[in-house]
Amino acid sequence: MLEVRLAPRIITDVSNALTDLTGFPRDELVGSDPMTYVNSAPSPALPLLVSGEILGYETTATVRCQDGEFIDVHVWAHSLDAKRPPETGLWVIDQETAPGAGPWETSVEPLAVLGTVDAEWRIDRVTEGVEALLGYDAADVTGKPVLGVVHPGDVAELLTGIGHAAGSGHSVVVRVRLQGRDGGWRWCRACLSTFPDAAGFAFLLTPAADSTSPVELAQELQERLARIAFEVQAARALPQAGNLPTVHELPGLETLTAREMQILTELRSGRRSSDIAHSLSLAQSTVRNHLASVYRKLGVDSQVGLLAVLNQKFQSA
Repeated sequence: MLEVRLAPRIITDVSNALTDLTGFPRDELVGSDPMTYVNSAPSPALPLLVSGEILGYETTATVRCQDGEFIDVHVWAHSLDAKRPPETGLWVIDQETAPGAGPWETSVEPLAVLGTVDAEWRIDRVTEGVEALLGYDAADVTGKPVLGVVHPGDVAELLTGIGHAAGSGHSVVVRVRLQGRDGGWRWCRACLSTFPDAAGFAFLLTPAADSTSPVELAQELQERLARIAFEVQAARALPQAGNLPTVHELPGLETLTAREMQILTELRSGRRSSDIAHSLSLAQSTVRNHLASVYRKLGVDSQVGLLAVLNQKFQSA
């Protein structure tokens, strides 16, 4: 992980894990341009991040190590402060093929809503957090046009994010206002990812708070880091969420939390519980507890029964 001043593109801090990965000492990395160590062109999303048009993006890169060797890495770039344009960015770098593993474990999980939008841009999957975030029951928003809750002034930003996600094959984070049940507008962060072989897209929503009170700065930073970690982990699950049954096909799916949906998506893709725990930086007991909750909500009594229901619904879809 490294911290970067975005406009001059200067590294201001690095983690020990990154110095171990590349072999470069911390003193050599701090104060330099991160692109010095990348053997590929900057992502087209980087100017969008620097200007504040998007809040984050993921990409792949080839990084030069001190011994002259090159390694392929997955990068999650994210603005760290709430200013627009932002001053500071955070780069999470993982040598694995997708984000998720790494020292990002946190006991703080943000309020989050995970869902998908079909080819007609109607919401066909959504988790239960939508009531806490926007005031709607999950069942009430299923089948509704997603643009119906997006502020007209933020549609262009949403389309920019989806366009980049579709073009790059990676996730993008944007900031949009969504209309709550009471008619008011809530600023939200939307992590967006398109599907490899289908129209539509997946989203992860979290509230965007712009607190500026000095007393709250430490807590706010902790919450931002927890939110970024959650988005990094969700980036793996989002493109595969379209492989799950819709709420209409599998009643009870809308009662799952965003974390439970992530775990269900990982499980549906063939990953074992231990692998899921590693990729989401969770204890195996935490994954088992989430799975027990999923069993109860979907009316099954085991992992075998859960997979049987998912496969049956998926094959009949």
